[in-house]
Amino acid sequence: MVQSGHSIAEFAHKFPKQFKNWVETSNYLISLSSRDEIRLKYLYEKLKDNGANVVAFYEPDIDDQMTSLCFYGTPELRKITNKLNLALKNQNYVQNYV
Repeated sequence: MVQSGHSIAEFAHKFPKQFKNWVETSNYLISLSSRDEIRLKYLYEKLKDNGANVVAFYEPDIDDQMTSLCFYGTPELRKITNKLNLALKNQNYVQNYV
């Protein structure tokens, strides 16, 4: 779950206007899980290909593996992640959206 904090901070830094809008209008946060890094990378690319403002965090302490991503969850983009489990249910890699 700590990794998700890194990706949220990166999202706020990279997309400050969208982050501010999220804080002022929603402030709703969901943490979901992915089975492994391969699927997390696939999800990142799929979100990007569908127009998402998305960031990924790579953990330097574990060989720069992608451990988290964060995106602004519009209704259309949420359809991409609607089959993922809530984070910590399986205790795997975590993905976030704001």
